[in-house]
Amino acid sequence: MQFGAHGLFAALLAVGVGRVLAVDGADGWWIVLLAAVELAWYFAGVAVARRPGAFAGSAGRWWLAVLVFGWLVLVVSDPNFVWVTFALFFLTFHLLSIPQALAATVALTAVAIGASLWHGDTDTVPSILGPVIGATVAAGMAMVYQQLAREAEQRQLLVDELTEAHRELVGAQDELALLQRESGVLAERSRLARDIHDTLAQGFSSILLLARAGQRGTEPTAIFTQIADTAQENLTEARRVVAALAPADLESAPLESALRRVLAQLTEQTGIAGELRTDGDPGIPSMECDVALLRVAQSALANVRLHSQAHRVRVTLGYAADEVRLDVVDDGIGFDQREAGGFGLRAMRDRLAELGGTLVVESAPGDGTAVAATLPVGRTL
Repeated sequence: MQFGAHGLFAALLAVGVGRVLAVDGADGWWIVLLAAVELAWYFAGVAVARRPGAFAGSAGRWWLAVLVFGWLVLVVSDPNFVWVTFALFFLTFHLLSIPQALAATVALTAVAIGASLWHGDTDTVPSILGPVIGATVAAGMAMVYQQLAREAEQRQLLVDELTEAHRELVGAQDELALLQRESGVLAERSRLARDIHDTLAQGFSSILLLARAGQRGTEPTAIFTQIADTAQENLTEARRVVAALAPADLESAPLESALRRVLAQLTEQTGIAGELRTDGDPGIPSMECDVALLRVAQSALANVRLHSQAHRVRVTLGYAADEVRLDVVDDGIGFDQREAGGFGLRAMRDRLAELGGTLVVESAPGDGTAVAATLPVGRTL
């Protein structure tokens, strides 16, 4: 449409020049010169307008005012240039606001009619209707063009907003993926920390207690045998943790047998009488549940070994239709739960919570300790 407007201005100016030359011949040279200057001024403005912001503010209005002045000179000189006003209508709507453009269109139409009548045009009705119809058509087309331009600008703004939103979404997805990777790393570190605490750390504690007993001279041969056995078991467990396999105790025996062996080891090393009771049908074993309960039992019995000063400890493994429960109860000195905040209890709670389970600890100074772990069964883990 812009190229069409430029071509229209040049074509109407050329028609006027052609009719001047046809009527006046060489005597109309000065009118041709004025038309050439008008055309040069027009395309000079078109070239400048291609620069961003060149016609910002009042620069475009001044250019239009000079162009209209040149047209006035031409139309006063010869009536053949009246129809150039049709191209000027488009420029007014392009460079002026709608009210200003409408006022300018009315003024240009009046000048075109006045010039035609002043030059003695005998066809009065066409001289009036022609500019009026031309002004109406040009105004309508110019307003449609402006509406299309505004819609195009709005669509471009929408495209820019969508592009920015897409960029932000991609950035958010990348950040979320990074957070998920970091969360996975932290979860794996937590799991390894619990495994090491429940196996290797407790085994090293047993070795330390046995070594101290050996230093006191109590059956040194048996003590060193127990140290060797404990070290061998923890070496095997360390290799399992590194290889991320199931606990060695559960690879060769179900949970009940593994608990009996842990209790037997506790009794052999500390003299604390251990008892295991089972209730219910275990059904189809779940490796995740068995691993979690075995780790809880190992951690709880390690606390009995190190802190309780107990004489007896009872482990109860109960199976129900919707849950499995592990209780570890000792008759030791107990502790104040308000002061309890070690890693062992936190690790047991975290391990059970990952599988939807809970941990309850009941204790009081001088009243022993009871640890109850509960896990749901029959669910996807």
